[in-house]
Parts: sequence; structure tokens; C-alpha cells
Amino acid sequence: MNALRLALALLVIISHSAALGGYSPEILVSGETLGRWAVFGFFGLSGFLITRSRLSGRPVSDYYAARVLRIFPAFVVSLLLVAFVMAPLSHFFGSSGTYSPVDAITFFFRNLALYPPVAGQSSIADTLSSGVAVPDTWNGSLWTIWYEAACYMAIGVLVSLVARKYVGMVLLAAFVALTGVRLLSAWEVVTLGHLTSGVLPLAIAFLAGALLHIYANRIRVNPMAVSAAVALVAVSISMNLASALVHLPFTFLLILLGQVLPLQRIGAKYDISYGVYIYAWPVQQCLALAFPHQSIPYWAFISATVGIVAVLAWLSCKFIEQPALRLKRRTPEQHAVPVFAIT
Repeated sequence: MNALRLALALLVIISHSAALGGYSPEILVSGETLGRWAVFGFFGLSGFLITRSRLSGRPVSDYYAARVLRIFPAFVVSLLLVAFVMAPLSHFFGSSGTYSPVDAITFFFRNLALYPPVAGQSSIADTLSSGVAVPDTWNGSLWTIWYEAACYMAIGVLVSLVARKYVGMVLLAAFVALTGVRLLSAWEVVTLGHLTSGVLPLAIAFLAGALLHIYANRIRVNPMAVSAAVALVAVSISMNLASALVHLPFTFLLILLGQVLPLQRIGAKYDISYGVYIYAWPVQQCLALAFPHQSIPYWAFISATVGIVAVLAWLSCKFIEQPALRLKRRTPEQHAVPVFAIT
């Protein structure tokens, strides 16, 4: 799955480059940006893999330790790099604003709990108040991580409280209920603002991945099943209801691609997808300062972002993420991801 996650992280870069570089609004597909589609994929794959991890039979303490060590150390380093390196150097890139060490400290501590909603801080003084297309936001990608961690916690608690044979039914009930709420919101029957349009689709995507893991041994892949999944994605898009209805077939197709494509070696040694995701936005903001008014072509902006971010992500993987994960208790790893039977 590492290659797929890397591809999704690169799709986020391509999508955000349009807006952050000031080239154009982000491309929309069924009312969702390409970056949002990538995040749907991230949450779907996470639901599949995280549910697998929680149901693996290992101690629950190992499950939580693995989640913390996977997310938190690299996240903390990214906050430090933005607050105390990128932001103070922003005037060298072209910012006319001023840097405040006090504001940098509050940026770090207010976002330490995984960029929490409402309490999180997006700006550092007025370092990004002008000269960029998206002002006062040093890392707008981080908001999803709090919700992903909440999904991890929910799966962890659910499996602790509910008998294993009922976990699938509870997840299915939650999936149907949340999908229903999202549909009602899309039809303007209920209005809950960002909760239904921004957050709810992520939870639905995660639940879709979780259900695909739970029932993986019952899924038979054949041309008819693949065609049906593609058709459901197409219908969801055509009805402008992708954020409510696309997640199960979309995640199914992603997992199937991960199963059949010969991409297992990509990211096998260094999985840089997380680093790409958490570093891309601040790098793009620095590039937007350095090359204002679209002074370099869109493709060059993307290429520069990918080149710089790839280095930062590799350094994060090599010196932060992998050493942190080695702190886990030594337990036998399950390398084979459960896959669908292809007929």
C-alpha cells in the first residue's frame, strides 16, 4: 500500500500547487478537489490497514504505541521546522511580514495535539500575511491528522468494548448512518456546516476501508465486481454525491490496485508518503514567496515542490519515523495484507 499512499500524497501536491502558487482554483471532481479525493483514499486505506492492526491479536497497548510512534514524532519535528526554521527565514524568500518567536512558540504548542480543531493555530505572526495566494496558513494539510487519529482511537476502543463477531455489524451500522447524514446534508435537509461537508466524508471513507478488511474473505473479485465498482464511482460523481457515496467502491478499487499492480518494492524500505504529506504545504508556501505572481510555470512549481519535499520526507523517514517505530515492543510482524480473492 506504500506506493498507493505515495501516489495520493503526490496528488495532494498537484492539487494544492494550483491554489498555493496562485495559478488557478483547484480542479473539482463532483464538487471535491483532487486533494480531497486523495485524502478520501488515505482514510480508506487507513481504515483497512488500521482495522487489520487492531484485530491482529496483539496487545492493545502495542496497537496504541504503534499509532503514536507512527504519527507523533514526525509531526512534532514538522511543527518545529515550520515554527523555528521556515517562518523566521520567510523574509529571505520574499515575505514582508515580521516574525514573532512568541507566536512561533504558541504555534508549536497549540498544534501539538495534532492540529486540533478550533484550538489549532495556522499562522505565525504576519509572516504569511501578504505575498502568497493563501495567506496566514503555514500548513493547511495538517487538519486531517487529528481526525485520522480520532478514527484510530475509535477503532481501538470499539474492538475493546464489542465482541469480535459484532465489530463488523457495528461498523456497518455506523457507515450507513453517517452516509445517510451526509446525503441529507447534500440534499440540504440538514445543515451542519463543515462537520458534514468536511469531516463526515473522512469518517465514511475510514469506515469503508474498515468494512473491506472485516469482510475481505467474503469478497470475490471478477470483471463484474470491478465493473460495478467503477460504475458506482461514476454514478456518484455524475450525481455530485461523491462525498457521500463513493467511498466503498473507491477504496475497494484502490486496494485492488495495490494488490494487482507490481508496486510492492516502492516504499518498501523508505515509506516517505507521510513526510510528503506533512511537508508539502509549507514548502509550497515558501516557493510561493520566492516566486511570486506565477513567475515560474505551474509544472516547475510542482517539480520544485516534489524535489524539496522528497528530500525532507526521506530525512524524516530515515532519522525520525523509522527510529521511532523501532521503539515498539518486538512482536512478530504481519507483512501480508489480507487481499480479495480474484476469480
